[in-house]
Amino acid sequence: MLSTSEILVLTEIQKSEGISRKALAEKTGLSQASLTKITHKLVAESYITEGERIGSGLGRKEVLLTPNPDKFKFLGIDIGGYRLRLALANYRYELIRVEEYLIGELEDKEDVLGELIGKLQSFLEAAGTTSVDAIGVSVTGIIDIGRRTILNIPNLDRWNHVNIVEALSNRFACPVYLEESGRTMAYAEKLAGKAKDAADFIVVHVAYGVVAGIYTSGEPLRGAGNVGGLLGHITADEKGIRCRCGNYGCLENVVTFPMLEGEFRRRSGGSSASLAEAYGINDKDALDVCIGAGKSIGIALSNVVNLFNPETIYLGGPVFERFPIVFEEVRRTVLLRANRFATVGMTLDKTTFGDRQGLLGALTLAGTSYISSMEK
Repeated sequence: MLSTSEILVLTEIQKSEGISRKALAEKTGLSQASLTKITHKLVAESYITEGERIGSGLGRKEVLLTPNPDKFKFLGIDIGGYRLRLALANYRYELIRVEEYLIGELEDKEDVLGELIGKLQSFLEAAGTTSVDAIGVSVTGIIDIGRRTILNIPNLDRWNHVNIVEALSNRFACPVYLEESGRTMAYAEKLAGKAKDAADFIVVHVAYGVVAGIYTSGEPLRGAGNVGGLLGHITADEKGIRCRCGNYGCLENVVTFPMLEGEFRRRSGGSSASLAEAYGINDKDALDVCIGAGKSIGIALSNVVNLFNPETIYLGGPVFERFPIVFEEVRRTVLLRANRFATVGMTLDKTTFGDRQGLLGALTLAGTSYISSMEK
């Protein structure tokens, strides 16, 4: 078990790539005497290691402290509407093994939990281990934190009202933590990415769906029903097609991969080329489709900017990676349409982990929740 101060120090070391005791004192507000005692214990119990010495001249050099990568192993599970991804990582969140499946491989089975557990067992065996210290589950859908249950993943009926936490904790005999994917992506950025020192920021990921995580005043936004941050279901076209959520014209039905591909084929008269191929040769229809997507995302985000006044928006996912013009159009539209005082000093940047943001989110969820649970 660890004290509150020990967890505070361990958290700061975890967020860094190597930090001195002097820097820890500045970040935590703890005295040098307290830090010496705490770090001595953490080294002795193998939570952290002492690395290289830094400094110049003849004075005393500072020793950098880092997490001991061998102390813990964490399993991350990222369940999306199109893909299931698994990752095993050490205490530094360095990936040991990653695997990916089409979510349809499980949806076709009557017992999705049994099928998932089978894949997890095979995955861990292939990684040379049979146990982990904690599991983090990131879900692109609606969850019930209190009952530790997946309530709904759009278009995947077999996942409705699935108590995944109980099933996994019983099978793997370790703590299991469940969270919505947009929020876990924001965790990854906050705890292991570019937003370590940010209090107000937004993470947006666009692929086969649209998810967002919002931090405000240093805390993740949940909302009264734990569904805060549903950017993909902001109305982008009131005359648009019906969404999987039951509404019409949701942003998710305008800017995701299948929708962009369909819009390109409609505009091009059924071109045999894919959107990516056409974009690669600067085809006008392909560029127009991507610019339209960027504008739609930008309009939605300009409203979010006016409401929450973030210092940074981090954009990630295959749509931004494969079609860079979407990113640029989002930037242009947000700066054009959001209140000018809300965008003073605000920046737009790419997420740290790109297409693996959800996986890293599941891993950081597992790691930070597990360490917090060790408090005396």
